[in-house]
Amino acid sequence: MDSILGLSFYVVLGTLGGFLGSKLKITGGALIGAMLTIIFVKMLLKVHWEVPKSFTFILQVFLGVMIGATFQPDMVKTLIKIIIPVITSTVILVGAGIILSIIFTKLNLLDPSTAYLGTSPGAMSALIVLAIDNPAKEAFVVCFHFFRVVFIILTAPIILKYLSG
Repeated sequence: MDSILGLSFYVVLGTLGGFLGSKLKITGGALIGAMLTIIFVKMLLKVHWEVPKSFTFILQVFLGVMIGATFQPDMVKTLIKIIIPVITSTVILVGAGIILSIIFTKLNLLDPSTAYLGTSPGAMSALIVLAIDNPAKEAFVVCFHFFRVVFIILTAPIILKYLSG
């Protein structure tokens, strides 16, 4: 099957899975549902089609539009109020990712690009798009972030209940 037909198959499956994940009210349900549906069908049918590289441009544009569209001018005022926690959190999380990526690279567990993008905090969708555009192993980056998101989804209710007393 050629890459355009395979991409069409993925988009249809992903849309169905995304709709299901969203209807089930899973955190990040559209993304998680789409991803799990495609993974399940690929494992079941034992098929793989390459996604055309030009498709990553479309993904990046849509991701940029989505991120840009969420910006509100009031966010600047909010950011100024919480600048210390934002900077502290960002530096610690990015620093931890850098340290882990150096360790994983030195231990020959991962190449530098995969290690850095896999351990970087942030939106799974954005980091996977970056992995596609770089020499990183996309599947590894997906695994890192998929596990992280699922772990957060499973543990967040327990942690939030504990933190709120």
